[in-house]
Amino acid sequence: MKSIILILMTASFALADSPRFYNGSGGYEGSASTSGDTTRYYDKTGSYQGSAQRSGNTTRYYDKSGSFIGSATESGGTTRYYDKSGSFQGSSSNSGGTTRYYDKSGSFKGSASNSGGTTRYYDKTGSYKGSKSH
Repeated sequence: MKSIILILMTASFALADSPRFYNGSGGYEGSASTSGDTTRYYDKTGSYQGSAQRSGNTTRYYDKSGSFIGSATESGGTTRYYDKSGSFQGSSSNSGGTTRYYDKSGSFKGSASNSGGTTRYYDKTGSYKGSKSH
């Protein structure tokens, strides 16, 4: 489940560019490549890990074997995340360059802030967890 949430969080930002991802210590973790409405994700060794395909306000996520693992639907500055069975898993809201993430019960789980071409990710305590450079 944690990996699905991580993919959903990073994928929600990655559809418009080709970023590189780093962990909280600055170590390279992987990258993404976008072509048209599809983003493909790679780990730090360059191995394909999965994809996201956007259509309208919905993004569908697939693992490396091509199996559907979940989706996200955007509306009015809020994105709602669903697992492969369609069960609600959480949401995010974007305001003024900051995205806040919530679990399915509505509890705050972390945030991301955009500044100068870099997105920085923080857990619910505000501890830095990693980044994405554009």
